Amino acid sequence: MMKPESQPVFYEAPVPAQGIPARQRSKPTPGCKILFLCRDNSALSIIAQALLNRWEGQGFRAFSAGSQPTVEVHPLAAALLKANGIWSQALEPKDCGGFIGRDATTVDFVISLGAQPPDGMPSSWPGNPRVMHWRINEPRADGSPKEKMSAFRKTFTELETRIKLFVLVNERTARKKVA
Repeated sequence: MMKPESQPVFYEAPVPAQGIPARQRSKPTPGCKILFLCRDNSALSIIAQALLNRWEGQGFRAFSAGSQPTVEVHPLAAALLKANGIWSQALEPKDCGGFIGRDATTVDFVISLGAQPPDGMPSSWPGNPRVMHWRINEPRADGSPKEKMSAFRKTFTELETRIKLFVLVNERTARKKVA
């Protein structure tokens, strides 16, 4: 049985990003900025940033950071993002400390990712954003290469689903404020 094109993560070949049709979108509050945060900023938060930035033209802008960032994006996360046409050279691990200084970019939401909020996550943020946690487990790093990629695809799909819901909820909230 063939999978529908709306589920690009199950294909090995590049598939254009799928999202909410333009006619069904309303522009949210301009400049809705979201920081995705995890411990090492090598997979979960990087994938979430790439996924949400599909909606950048609709008023959403995503950033990612880690409380203990690694030096590079996990190779399987990068491969998956490239296969789905949403890789950018700008995706690189960053320290969350860059978002708490005096000259830091203020965000509207801070969303931590992982089994639990990462150790070392700041308790306050400039601009007093809404802080929430999405319980999403890191992709399993053991097993065969096929099993590892399958784990990354599962994580990608879970993040994609949550982000689509996040976009829908925030677009509806913006419409209610305008009405």
